[in-house]
Amino acid sequence: MSRNIRNLCLAVLCLAFFAFTWTGCTKAGSVTNASAVTYLSIIHGAPYSSAANVFLNDTLITPSAIPTGAFSPQYGTRRPGSFAAKFKKAGSDSVFDQLPASTYDTLNFYTLILYNDAYGKAAHALKIFDDYSGVVNNNNAYYRFFNLTPDYPGVNVYFNDNQVQSNRTPADNAVNKGFNSFQSISQGSYIISVKDAATDSVIASTQAFPLQSGNPYTIWITGLRSNKSITINVLQSKY
Repeated sequence: MSRNIRNLCLAVLCLAFFAFTWTGCTKAGSVTNASAVTYLSIIHGAPYSSAANVFLNDTLITPSAIPTGAFSPQYGTRRPGSFAAKFKKAGSDSVFDQLPASTYDTLNFYTLILYNDAYGKAAHALKIFDDYSGVVNNNNAYYRFFNLTPDYPGVNVYFNDNQVQSNRTPADNAVNKGFNSFQSISQGSYIISVKDAATDSVIASTQAFPLQSGNPYTIWITGLRSNKSITINVLQSKY
């Protein structure tokens, strides 16, 4: 994973700042502070839910409430350990969802996602291990895609005119862990489009921008079909 990469946020979102110690970005294979840290990012991808606060072992790690659709612009750091994660409704003790205690290992990367299911609109939490072991500096960029729009039952993903993902259903990466892995694609400038799998109509698209060699990107749609608020987010991994 490249260290000198910039973050691309294609939606106008309020970004929550973690109560973490931020790690300096240096050349590959080194960081500027102690190596005994674990890396964590958060995506609030639950459009049926209100702003949230995030707790690890009942310790608040988001001093500012995270609005719906917001995400962290880069990984934050914490000491490694076993933590139970909890998403609470901002300003109350009401819990959207929580995850049982699990390990956050030294120098490993994790993403916590809050999403809504496609049926009862309930909010669910998901922990993802972000595996960068297959990301190498060659002529390829790397990407993964999440459908976090609960009222769009199936979408196809295009890079320029080439379909790269088909019939991606809401939060299917919570069940099929393979969707959390990064896929390779030739470096280059791409217009990313998401289309309705049933009608082939364009739901949302980006302007052309470069996917850089050796860099991983997380791409997802969020918002609701019912109020025409769907946007594409592209996050280039950074810490």
